[in-house]
Amino acid sequence: MIGELTPLQKERQNKILQAAAKYFAKVHYHEADMETIARDAGVGKGTLYRYFKNKDDLYLKTIEYLSNQAFEHLHNQAANAQTFKEYVEIIIDTAIDYFIGHPETFSMVLMSNLARIQSVIKAMENVTGHYRSFFVERMLKAIEQKEVRVLKPEIIYSALFAIIIDAVHAIIMRKSGSADEFKQNIKTLILDGLVLQTN
Repeated sequence: MIGELTPLQKERQNKILQAAAKYFAKVHYHEADMETIARDAGVGKGTLYRYFKNKDDLYLKTIEYLSNQAFEHLHNQAANAQTFKEYVEIIIDTAIDYFIGHPETFSMVLMSNLARIQSVIKAMENVTGHYRSFFVERMLKAIEQKEVRVLKPEIIYSALFAIIIDAVHAIIMRKSGSADEFKQNIKTLILDGLVLQTN
């Protein structure tokens, strides 16, 4: 669909994306069909194609939609943290809780095969880049204030989310620990190496 969406069209598009998220979380991409998504969203198949060019477009837009929801939630929860340490602690707690509470967000990435993973990562980065920038800015300020070690913020951001994603995988798929255990261990691992100790 070209041009600005009306509120009603935006609502319909979001309804389709929500239905697609639940469906793609259960079915591999190559097995998914547009008819089922249209039916689950309560729209005709033709309506689906008015909003999305094809299955690939719908799939990647769904990844963007879910990523934006997740990172908007994380940002809102952590935005008012007083210190960088508190900011990172809130991100860890909130991200693990969010992904456990919204398994479709997590499952869609897991269900992506290696051939699609680059386009999935690009779709996620399309909508989460400004959250990464916010993290980098906060960390640079924390470095300037001698709150944290002089490390590269982009690498810390990537490492933090790689650890969180693996933790959620362990909690949901491997059942190898509780969310609270993982949160505490990740905080210790990340923050002990990052935060400068004051006497």
